[in-house]
Amino acid sequence: MSPDDLKILTTDLMGTYGWLFVVGFVTMMFKNLIANTLAGVMFMFGSDFDTDDIVYINGEKKARIVRQTPNKTVFHLLETDRKLIVPNTELYKLRVEKVLPGSKNGTEL
Repeated sequence: MSPDDLKILTTDLMGTYGWLFVVGFVTMMFKNLIANTLAGVMFMFGSDFDTDDIVYINGEKKARIVRQTPNKTVFHLLETDRKLIVPNTELYKLRVEKVLPGSKNGTEL
């Protein structure tokens, strides 16, 4: 194979399959963004948690869900009056417990 043949082969392959390389590269670059957005959409459109719900984070911190976006969820920590911003991919690593409507926070047991 001569250098000219190799150059022609490379040009033909990049012309035919170059778009696959570009799509693969862009997908790898935005993998975290895509995963975070999908996790946020699943959390937002799920019926488990809604905005203004009172929840307990890790069983200790009482918080209110202030905002849900495709990329992040914002909690207002009631005891310390602070804001906690969590990327949606990290939401499922937290243990979030929801206070059921009409319950007395477990005191009726």
